[in-house]
Amino acid sequence: MAPSCCAAAWPPRGVAGCPREYFLAGDPAKLPDWRFWEEGPYAAGPDVSGRESYLSLAYRLGSTPNGVFGAKIHWNCLRWALAKFSEMPRFAGLDRGAILRTAFPDLRVVDVTRRDRIRQAVSWARMAQDGMWVDPVGQPEPAWPPPTGPPRYDYGLIAALEALIAESETGWRQLYHELGLTPYQVVYEELSSPDGYEQTIRGVLAHLGLADYQGPIPAPQTRRQSNDLNEAWVAAYLADKASRQEH
Repeated sequence: MAPSCCAAAWPPRGVAGCPREYFLAGDPAKLPDWRFWEEGPYAAGPDVSGRESYLSLAYRLGSTPNGVFGAKIHWNCLRWALAKFSEMPRFAGLDRGAILRTAFPDLRVVDVTRRDRIRQAVSWARMAQDGMWVDPVGQPEPAWPPPTGPPRYDYGLIAALEALIAESETGWRQLYHELGLTPYQVVYEELSSPDGYEQTIRGVLAHLGLADYQGPIPAPQTRRQSNDLNEAWVAAYLADKASRQEH
């Protein structure tokens, strides 16, 4: 499992699972029109009759022929995903550590963080407005501005996201302690650099017990979206934050 989704590419296909957001979940009171798990997009085509069959589907979709399973999840989705597991009879009454250990035997975690929380918060604030969470390589770059208009700088939104990032890092550390495991730490700035990219991917493979893989590492599958707009927002946010702290 990967707690966050900042990676620029995944390890080689067919080797390290197929990590996707199979367990995406949210507050149904705040997201009444969203559909998750057996009602969500992954279950749309296959024959899914309920929660257990969806779980079987997720294991199948997320696994490579060598038996490695991968999934991605964000901290703010975890509590809702755990609630969905708890609704299943075989997970009922288990604490969160036991749920994760039962759902994912031999659990190994790749923890993706970014040193610069402010730039991460700015990126999230921009993507939340323009809807461009991923820009895949091999597809035309999207037209700009998006149909709904260009995103706008919002100090409150960026501040809230910066706080969420800090909260999530603390929360994950506490959970790792409960689980008694040490995650493999991936730093976005290293993963996205030409010199650190392959080394980071091979480190992930070794952590997953795949150190014997000597094949090629595929090129990054997504493009970085940060540009001058991001830097303008960073400068504005730092100035606003300093001004508010003075008062």
